[in-house]
Amino acid sequence: MPKLKQPKTGNEPLPANQQKGEKKCNFCHETKKVTSFYISKNPLHSADERVPICKDCVMKASLNEDGTINDLEFNKILKAIDRPYYKDIIESSVQSFAKEHSYIEEDKIKFYGKEILSIYFRCIAMRQDREKSYEDSEKDGFMHQNNNRPKSAKERIAQKYADINEKPDEDTDSPTGNAETKWTKKDKQNMKYVISTIGYDPYEDIGLVDADRKYCYNILSGYCDTDGISEDGHKMQGVIEMTMLYCQCKKITETMNIELAKEEPDDAKIQKLTASKTSLLSSIATIAKDNNIASNYNKNSKQGQSSLTSKMKEMAENGYQEIAVNFFDIKTSEAFRQIDEISNNNIANQLTLDNNEYSEIVKEQREMIQKYDVELETLKEENSELLSDIDKLISEYTCIYSTGVEISSYEDMQNYLMQNNTSIEASFPLPLNFNFKGNPVFLTIKEEEESEKDRG
Repeated sequence: MPKLKQPKTGNEPLPANQQKGEKKCNFCHETKKVTSFYISKNPLHSADERVPICKDCVMKASLNEDGTINDLEFNKILKAIDRPYYKDIIESSVQSFAKEHSYIEEDKIKFYGKEILSIYFRCIAMRQDREKSYEDSEKDGFMHQNNNRPKSAKERIAQKYADINEKPDEDTDSPTGNAETKWTKKDKQNMKYVISTIGYDPYEDIGLVDADRKYCYNILSGYCDTDGISEDGHKMQGVIEMTMLYCQCKKITETMNIELAKEEPDDAKIQKLTASKTSLLSSIATIAKDNNIASNYNKNSKQGQSSLTSKMKEMAENGYQEIAVNFFDIKTSEAFRQIDEISNNNIANQLTLDNNEYSEIVKEQREMIQKYDVELETLKEENSELLSDIDKLISEYTCIYSTGVEISSYEDMQNYLMQNNTSIEASFPLPLNFNFKGNPVFLTIKEEEESEKDRG
């Protein structure tokens, strides 16, 4: 049977935004409208159901100068007005503000602390928390235990926001404290890139704190750019495991550095840490080798193939002559000539030769002169023959051109020469795609013809 609606008696309280009257703030001692105070269902505030401190004073006490939320001061002010302090509600308020103001950059949202706290007070005024006190939230560990967040998310939120019950970390052996991890724009880009490449968050709900997750994302983003990783699921799982092993190595290194900084370091502890790190690095190398991830183990690695040295080596193997070093120009340059002259003068000034040594030098120089003289005459003769062949080719080209025959290929050239009992030396073949009209020889011949006409 449906519940009957009770008739209004006229004594029902007005809605919060319609309440009238004034109230004096316990902080600034100014008298303000009751709507300038947050609503509270706490029995201590049952007189007017408003907290004793105005909204402006709550904000001033809870915010830093740059507009960000001061967790500890906000915790203290909530304790003073006996309102619950829940870290998960702060996180939800941040996310709600970011969703409502999507045009604001993610790294700028933290500077809107006043708006975020306004959402927080609206949340704790709802049915679930409106009658709770600060002591109730303290018993819950400042975190709603019945929310749907995974355990790792709860741990991250608990470490992200401070509370006055937290004690300073006296264990200096632990390098990871509860300080908030700062994510740069590049870190967030790497995280989004990894998640979009893999299709899910590989570091969610596995017990990693924010600092470790950031480190793993940055390492894994580099592997995602490697050829063959994103297409091979087995390799992808391998590199995910490698990044977590690298993270463990990083923690061990930090712990070792802290121990070594002590006046009396524990040698046994350092040895254990070193052995553990060696084992982790060995596991990383094994995964890389089994999956052909590292370039040392990957036979198909393309690393270095785009470098200038690799390209020049490839051109040299293919016989590209343009990259050959021109030692003739180097050795005959004025700078090297001066260097050789200075060097030879210094050598001559320092040598003290006897007659036998001088005779040996003259003999050796005479043999070298005779050898190079023969080579010079040989090269001169070859050069003369080459010049003669060039003149012969030019005359044949001129003859062919003067007949008006169209020649567009090497085969046409050969057929024409065979029909006219003319030949070209085999050592000077024409290009396969030789076009007579587009060849510089055509221009030379044309100039010769014009000059002949002028002479005629």
